[in-house]
Amino acid sequence: MAANRTRRAAAPPNPADDRVFRWALQRHVQQLAATITYTDPQADRPRGHAEQDYRERIAAAWVYLSCVAVWAEDHGLVVPLLRHNPRGVIRNRASSPLWLGRAFGQLTVHPATQWLMHPGYNRMLWAGTPSAGACADLIDWWATQAPSLAYPATGGHPASITGWPIGDLLSELSPQRRKRNALVQTPRFVADLILDETLVPAADTFRDEPLRLIDPAAGTGHFLIRAVDYLWQWYTTGRITTREIPGRPPVTGGTVYPPRVAIARILGGVDGVELDPLTAAVARLRLTVYIGHLMAQARLIPQPLRLAPIPATVTPRVAVGDALLLGTGITRTEYGQLHPHLVDLPGAAFPLADFHWPADGPVPTDDTTPEATNRAG
Repeated sequence: MAANRTRRAAAPPNPADDRVFRWALQRHVQQLAATITYTDPQADRPRGHAEQDYRERIAAAWVYLSCVAVWAEDHGLVVPLLRHNPRGVIRNRASSPLWLGRAFGQLTVHPATQWLMHPGYNRMLWAGTPSAGACADLIDWWATQAPSLAYPATGGHPASITGWPIGDLLSELSPQRRKRNALVQTPRFVADLILDETLVPAADTFRDEPLRLIDPAAGTGHFLIRAVDYLWQWYTTGRITTREIPGRPPVTGGTVYPPRVAIARILGGVDGVELDPLTAAVARLRLTVYIGHLMAQARLIPQPLRLAPIPATVTPRVAVGDALLLGTGITRTEYGQLHPHLVDLPGAAFPLADFHWPADGPVPTDDTTPEATNRAG
């Protein structure tokens, strides 16, 4: 009995690791998928088994954003709409799709999070609408049965305010992202080991210089969130410790900066690039909230933390693009041929200006044309 209690206590606190919770989410995906009404009934869509997959992708977009909204509610970032009704307001089951939409909309109030519902970032969300009954059942489940998505740091696991659950759940609810974009989350201990072997020695070498890093395949931001933790410790205490290499002495003697300067250095030194727009939007949300959390703890902004009042200057740099091509001299035309859905994507380089594209080269002349033949003669 004691051994069982020990195993339960050591279990990861993240509900995304709970098989029963994941099954429940998948059941709601199936229920919503069966009731989808397409936004454009005349649009060209897959048929047969492929259409069922298409419907499930639409449903998963709705279920996933409900996860993000509940995570935000559980941390007090937004007004509760899915966990319980606001005081004096009664939800009509027939209006449940609109109720979900209102909960989703609360996630987009910050400049860095505005992209979560943008059609260019979350296309499947706009491709169809589940029935009122299926949406009502999903809301009722969140209100009465689903576990909390808020938990403290424990046993080496990051606290939920880092957005760890919603990062993991995007991969769980998006099998096409796992297959097409290899969206497999970096385990916390792997991220920490990499940072132990790179960022910690860099702090020792460069000391008072601003430290910069980039994750060219940022995913939902697991690695970047852990980097923020390391840098926050270094800039605010002058000390940085390894997390996965026991016995290695900490680096000490760094300059201790005021929290406001530490935040500015973090925002200026942590960069990511991600190929999938929605995945990048989730990383932006997580970094915005977690940096806001650090600011609230340092009393730079009021507590309790709310999403909307996080300063608009907190704009993490997670670009949407192909990190193997951007900056290599590829032109806008060439890039558009490879990634037509990205070349005109609004906010791809947010908060920076759009990518600087090299000029397209001259159109090659066909030597067989009459003009070329005459010149040769």
